[in-house]
Amino acid sequence: MRALRISAILGLGVSVCVITGCSTAHSLNAENSTKTSAATAALGCHDIIENVHRAVDDAKTGDAEARRIHGFPYLRINRLLAHLGRQFKDRPSGPAFEAWIDRLRAMDAEATRIEINNLPTGEMLALSNNIFGRAANRESIFDAADECAQLRRTKELADPIQRRRLVNVAYVPDNYSELARSVGLFPLTSIPVAAGWEKWKKENLSTFRQPSASLPVQGRIVKYAPAESHAILNAAEVRTIVERHRDPVLGISEPKGRDLERLLHSFAPIWQIDVAGTYDQIGYPTWHDDGNSIVVDRRKPTVFTRVSHAVVGNQILLQLNYSIWFQERPSDGPFDALSGTLDGLIWRVTLAPTGRPLIYDSVHACGCYHLLFPLEPLRSKLPNARMHTLNEVPAILNVAHTPAPGQRVALRLATATHYLVATSVAEPHADQQTNQGYQFADDRSLRSLRLAGGGRRSLFGVDGII
Repeated sequence: MRALRISAILGLGVSVCVITGCSTAHSLNAENSTKTSAATAALGCHDIIENVHRAVDDAKTGDAEARRIHGFPYLRINRLLAHLGRQFKDRPSGPAFEAWIDRLRAMDAEATRIEINNLPTGEMLALSNNIFGRAANRESIFDAADECAQLRRTKELADPIQRRRLVNVAYVPDNYSELARSVGLFPLTSIPVAAGWEKWKKENLSTFRQPSASLPVQGRIVKYAPAESHAILNAAEVRTIVERHRDPVLGISEPKGRDLERLLHSFAPIWQIDVAGTYDQIGYPTWHDDGNSIVVDRRKPTVFTRVSHAVVGNQILLQLNYSIWFQERPSDGPFDALSGTLDGLIWRVTLAPTGRPLIYDSVHACGCYHLLFPLEPLRSKLPNARMHTLNEVPAILNVAHTPAPGQRVALRLATATHYLVATSVAEPHADQQTNQGYQFADDRSLRSLRLAGGGRRSLFGVDGII
């Protein structure tokens, strides 16, 4: 199986009731809170969090979405928050610092819940016995760990020395092999890799200068479009939503609920795929009954969505991500090193402060074949030149199409390789009878998928790779 990364691309440059029923619920919540507090008093918060981490590490159910911060096991960080944390190096205090800590804490809480939910039953029962001295459910374990995390945050980060120490260790390390670096393997391997990438660009990017209709078809073109029909927002409406959900302290916009649905629907692409076999049909990744292999359920055409952010200058721009999954990339011969089980593609829209797209980009789920499609006025700021800060130079294509009001970007994908070979614009209701509707799903759901025999398991390993 080829290695597929959980986060394939980074940001540019650099989340009336019945009275008796309510009373019962209140009583249960109070009882659970009492039990949790008793557990924290008996075992100690340091030991509870350490027990949870040990169980997760032993069971290999660690979540790779965000990195644990050394010395602060109740906080986690990603690259955006690591970037924002630099501003607190000289003054780790104030409303912005506390808002930053809130986000680090929230990332840990989300990951911890997922990790506990993904624990096999035996390991979960052993963990509950260590914490409570008896069997308890996963929610009780999470509540105990979460209460401890909140208590430690309040106590430890009241100390100015601890706050400064946190800022110094709040970073996300790269994933490069220090051994390979020390013996000089990276400089050696980078030469053929760079040459291969340049060769691939010369051989595959000429299709973007041709009309989509003129490209050869090996099977039949299947058009996947959003199953539900909603009005596409205009730039002013997009800008209003983005600003309504912007954190006034840190400047991060995180639309939620109905507003997020409207944004995701408005910029969702139409996927025009040359389907020559079942390996070209998109679907929903699930665990096979054996619990060891992944099956893409083609009966459920799904586009997985997530929100990310790009730091451009002193602005934090909102990004909308759309990913699709295929069962495989079939082999074209006995020596095809690129073939294998499971394949995927990500399309991302970075929004300008005006509410219009600033740049599109795409990348395969392996982190390969990164294509950038800048729109005005960014186009003039991104010359098609080598970027020395990147190990694989993205292909910058000045061929992006700006949809008119009511239109969508259409993405043409090749059969088997699933390469993006052309972009165009299309009316969302054109050829509606021949379109196949797709549903949206939150990309975070892939971090905890149901198993046929009970329990849950992430699609991704502890290193973020499938």
